[in-house]
Amino acid sequence: MKNRWSNEFCSGVIAHASASWSAAVLYRFGRDKQFQQEETKRTEGLVDVDDRFSASSVSSCSNITRKAAEDCRTPRRYRETRNPFRVFSVFRSCSFPYLIAVSCVTLLTGCGEENKAQLATASVPKPKVAFPEKHAAFLDAYCMDCHDADTEKGSVNLEGLSFEIETIEQAETWQKVLNALNSGEMPPEKKQQPEQAEKADFLDDLALTMVAARKALSDSGGKITMRRLNKRDYQNSIESLLGVRLGNELLPDDGDSGDFDTVGASLFFSSDKFEQYLKIGRHAIDEFYERRAARSAKPFVHRVEPEKTLNVALRERVARNEEYLKRFEALDAKLEQALALPANKGFRARLKLKGGREQFYRQLDPHLDKLKGAPDPKDFGFRNYSSAAKFFPKAAPYDKHYAGLPHSDTGTWLQLTMGSAKIVIAPPNDMPVGTYTLRIRAGVAKKSPAFRHFLELGYPAVKGLARGQFEGFPLQALHVTGSPANPGLIETQVRVGKDTARSFAIRERQPAWGPLRKHYFYPAMNRNGYGHEPSIWVDWVEIEGPLPQGDPSPLDQIFDANRSDRYQTKRARNILQQFAVKAFRSHEPSPKFIDSLVAIFKNRLVIDKEFDAAIRKPLSMILASPRFLFMKESGQDGAPRALDDLELAVRLSYFLWSSPPDAQLLALAEKKQLRDPVNLRKQVDRLIQDPKAHHFVSGLAHQWLDMKRLDFFQFDAKEHREFDESMRAAVYQTILHLLQSRDQGQLQHLLKSDYVIINGFLAAHYGLEGVQGDHYRKVSLPKNSPRGGFLGMAAINAMGSDGRQSSPVERGAWVLRHLLHSPPPPAPANVPQLSRLDDKPLTKRQKLAAHMEEAQCASCHRKIDPIGFGLENFTAAGKWRSKEHRFTKNRKGQMVASKRGVPINASGKFHDGPAFADFFELREVIATQHQEDFARGFTEALIEYGLGRPFGFTDEDLALGILSSAKNKNYALREFIHALVQSEAFKTK
Repeated sequence: MKNRWSNEFCSGVIAHASASWSAAVLYRFGRDKQFQQEETKRTEGLVDVDDRFSASSVSSCSNITRKAAEDCRTPRRYRETRNPFRVFSVFRSCSFPYLIAVSCVTLLTGCGEENKAQLATASVPKPKVAFPEKHAAFLDAYCMDCHDADTEKGSVNLEGLSFEIETIEQAETWQKVLNALNSGEMPPEKKQQPEQAEKADFLDDLALTMVAARKALSDSGGKITMRRLNKRDYQNSIESLLGVRLGNELLPDDGDSGDFDTVGASLFFSSDKFEQYLKIGRHAIDEFYERRAARSAKPFVHRVEPEKTLNVALRERVARNEEYLKRFEALDAKLEQALALPANKGFRARLKLKGGREQFYRQLDPHLDKLKGAPDPKDFGFRNYSSAAKFFPKAAPYDKHYAGLPHSDTGTWLQLTMGSAKIVIAPPNDMPVGTYTLRIRAGVAKKSPAFRHFLELGYPAVKGLARGQFEGFPLQALHVTGSPANPGLIETQVRVGKDTARSFAIRERQPAWGPLRKHYFYPAMNRNGYGHEPSIWVDWVEIEGPLPQGDPSPLDQIFDANRSDRYQTKRARNILQQFAVKAFRSHEPSPKFIDSLVAIFKNRLVIDKEFDAAIRKPLSMILASPRFLFMKESGQDGAPRALDDLELAVRLSYFLWSSPPDAQLLALAEKKQLRDPVNLRKQVDRLIQDPKAHHFVSGLAHQWLDMKRLDFFQFDAKEHREFDESMRAAVYQTILHLLQSRDQGQLQHLLKSDYVIINGFLAAHYGLEGVQGDHYRKVSLPKNSPRGGFLGMAAINAMGSDGRQSSPVERGAWVLRHLLHSPPPPAPANVPQLSRLDDKPLTKRQKLAAHMEEAQCASCHRKIDPIGFGLENFTAAGKWRSKEHRFTKNRKGQMVASKRGVPINASGKFHDGPAFADFFELREVIATQHQEDFARGFTEALIEYGLGRPFGFTDEDLALGILSSAKNKNYALREFIHALVQSEAFKTK
């Protein structure tokens, strides 16, 4: 097996493990350097993946790296792993040869020297965290009778417990105190009990102290663990190399460790992921070849005229409905005659048949022998009564109304729920991979509400063609402007990949089919006699492409420079060598690595016979190599070192673009000019002005603001039909605007501003008129608008809900965490749930008052709840309201919303701070009095995201330096970026 090891793969496995276990391996196996060097020579080559070491062995080793890394990130386990010889016992599940290989690779990749530094600094004391000594009196009054040195009940002695928390053991003891008080176990019922306010103050300070202790005891001390590319990085890197944009569904998830997805110690690697990357790499290479072939594809235009398809089908349905109605009415008349016979008197009552005509028909068949003179449904063209009921013409009036609408001779009105619900665009000929332009000419009815002026684009579901359903989520929403008499033109682009569908569809924007039918179609039918009122009329839809591909990708250029050669092995070597340099971000691969790839090519050539087939496997192996998957920054000499210019270019590019450095960055790096502060500042300005900077904004914002919460629940379509996940884009677009604005890009505009960055979609949701189209732009707000800043954004408020109702607790906690830089501690495990009050007719304030009944709850909720109530003017979907509907019990004992709303009370008071009368005063207090708190929270998030490691106590000077620099520039968002990039921490490994 020793010649089957890829030192690059092993370096990837080992590199992201935490320092403690790496140091332990080095200590255990690294004493004989000569032995290691000899083993290294035997583990250098890369071999055919199909004949690699067994997946179970890799899995065993990768699981160890995961466990060890978790050990070091978890304070409780850290105590068990800090002894190198104790750590070694963990590795017994992995066979000795593998451990030797891992040890050798540790030195080969430079991890060994880094870990020497870690060992050398292991004795450096951790920052001190102190629990306020004013609480000593509390312990003395309520705890020491049972937990002093003489008594030690439960083996707990608090008498000698230091208020300065410096060790895991001290932290664990204090955590036991916190848990016992939170649970109500202590003090015992028969003992003297503290006052609620006194206990709440104690728990508040202790909970916050424990948060600080966990942070201090897990501080990395500035160590940056080499990390692999996360999902976003990988996707962009493949596109940069091959011109191929892989779909998100193809890529392995990074997992949710609680850290940013740039933190190296959290980006674990397993055998499963390795196999996935091999398959994905091959998929990308295959699509590259398809794109290359599509260069010569002849562009086409395919147009759909819906009046020639959907309208024809609509008229046919109307005709069938009319014919059906005649037969049904004839059957129904005969049935009524039978029911009127004296012999059938009380027929329905005897059989307890309930419901309307449709339900009656569905229940009738088993009882026909009891109905004298019952007509035979077969005489009227129906198999039985139930089959007649199944086609009961609920949609008949709907179809008939739409068939008679004006402009139906030149276009079609899109129906909802059923009928002509979507237009499918499926070109009859093959669609080569590439990018296509989709155009739609459409208009809207004058009286339709603004939220119904949007189309959705997606992949049509094979089943339910008449229901307007898609496969998966819509790809995008499109704003329809104009009218049927003067329609507007919508133009967008769609991508066709190797495995994506070759057909698209448009429909009116809508929630799920079931709720749409139940909560909107039937009430509309009761109101107007036919169903949904018409809203969107479509003249035609067309798709054109494939569009020219633009500049060739690096791999295209390599193939173009290495045309057919009778010496196929030489050609393959050149291609693999040059592509490896590009994939490894200008790092030269080892000759043995290329030799192994060429050997694989030669083996495949014997099997595949063709050059283009044989070269694909070694190319895909480069894309699964750790030199591609990992951003390698080797340490040396047991101390931090400056990154060289090339490493700095890579770090900077993945920080701001989540993709490899471009030619300009690499050119400066090759000339060793990138580290120059002036050049570095110019490059940062250039990178953040580039469209690719949206990857930085979306990657940072999604995690910094905890926007993943929007991914985990669906909105109640009955209560919030207008909500759409596209609304989160406004958050990203606002931050991107501030980042790229040279004069008005201040961070505080995220707290309050007199403008918003929106498109037509968001304008409709916010009730702002005059904004049309799908592009985002800056729009001034009317005076006293609640919208400017985070607190007025629909996506932010939607996260503070359960998809049905707003949640003051979620919103208040979010504000504390992200705007005030005062995150509440995690809730105790035994917190009573508010769901126990669901059957009681209480207001939200009354329900949440229950949190104040227990001191362990009051310690947090006295800070959280008032802020949350200040945001109650926003519905769960982020729409503004002035009244709320209380829930009361109806006659059946069910909780239902009252018909009349009551004015919302949004007043409150910050804990130990000012009071506010409403949302506007709340926002003003936050914007004026907590600007520095907000900037501090953003700075810590930026450091963690940018450096790829958790923010720790040892980053205090770095944070203060960034804040000082940004404050001098009026907190301009780009100045935070400049200050971090210019810091020694960013330019140091």
